[in-house]
Amino acid sequence: GPAAVLRPESSAVAVDADGRFAIDSQRFEARDPAALALALKQAARANPDCVVEIRADAMASHQSVVNVMEAARLAGLPRLVFATQSAAAAR
Repeated sequence: GPAAVLRPESSAVAVDADGRFAIDSQRFEARDPAALALALKQAARANPDCVVEIRADAMASHQSVVNVMEAARLAGLPRLVFATQSAAAAR
């Protein structure tokens, strides 16, 4: 049946101390929310129930985290969870 199309339950967006993004461990060069939204949409495979898990480094800027939240909104993925990482855990 149609269940062959895998629609992930969650997509993880990591933000490092330099404000760089990685979606599901894939490094992502662009930093603007529109480009990020496009990548998130692809990662979620148009699954509106997909949860966006934001894993921000303790040293990540507030603005970079806001950009992820904005990207998720633009991608039509309103479900966000925060997974905070201490700097030590990220090493």
